Amino acid sequence: MSSTLRITCLALASLAALLGTSMASAQNYPAKPVRYIVPYGPGATLDIVARTMAPEMSKALGQPLIVENKPGADAIIGLEHVAKQSPADGYTVTIAAVAGLATLPLTVKELRFDPLKDLPPVISMVEGAYIFGSAAKYPWKNYAEFVTNGRANPGKLNYGASSTAVRLLSEALIRAVGINVVYIPYKEGGAYITSVGAGEVQMGFMSEGSAIGLGDRFRALAVTGATRRATYRDAPTFAELGHPEIRGVAYSLNVAAGTPKPIVDRLNAAASIALQQPEVRAQYGKMRLDVVGGTPEEAARILATMAKTYAEIAKNVGIQAE
Repeated sequence: MSSTLRITCLALASLAALLGTSMASAQNYPAKPVRYIVPYGPGATLDIVARTMAPEMSKALGQPLIVENKPGADAIIGLEHVAKQSPADGYTVTIAAVAGLATLPLTVKELRFDPLKDLPPVISMVEGAYIFGSAAKYPWKNYAEFVTNGRANPGKLNYGASSTAVRLLSEALIRAVGINVVYIPYKEGGAYITSVGAGEVQMGFMSEGSAIGLGDRFRALAVTGATRRATYRDAPTFAELGHPEIRGVAYSLNVAAGTPKPIVDRLNAAASIALQQPEVRAQYGKMRLDVVGGTPEEAARILATMAKTYAEIAKNVGIQAE
């Protein structure tokens, strides 16, 4: 046997052994506890979402799911830990805000990981509605009247936002309906919400809880999500209005890129079971979060669509990574 042929045979044998080991590991998964990294501190929404489903997911996996907080740098520390510092073997998972993954490459210049490639989603977990509206004192009574007023008064209305994701969401809507609106930046979410309620800015997106907190001072014009919200029955969904790309705040379960497909599918199945448990759904309902579920492929499409939409808007409005 020639030296070249011998080297080739050895390489093939090594590859076969490696594949065999990988297959065996996937078949035996999970054989030990799974770390569940939350990239925010205790008590944050992501933390509560993770801890709500962890016990039921542990039952479905047959192994403990240990929640571990790794906050810092607007979730970057925890996400990078999973993406680059943990083996792609399914024994370390994370929870991520989908909009956060989509906007990180647009806002942070020297990331040491690619949020869109290095942290593929296992499943879309839950989604909370964004309510789009304005102070009740303004003349428009519904979404159609608002659009008509905006088109008739180019450059005379303004909107606010306290995060890049909300700003890009607002810009996506504004451009879709063809109105010219001035952007007013806010550094703090509470100040922004207060300004919308007081009419200091004419419009904006906010969480359902924040909108409810404003009471009669706020008029809901449209909502994200698949169905209308019980609190705002008269406000149509953006899907009804022809803008399905306008989505709410969503959270997904993610793993490191390269995690074997059988392990991803096992995690997806366990998460799906957990999300269907009455206790879990009841807790999410109290948080005004809707269970989503679905396949890894569906979750990946949602992330890709959101990332594309945000990237296009960021380019158009001149947002650059810093």
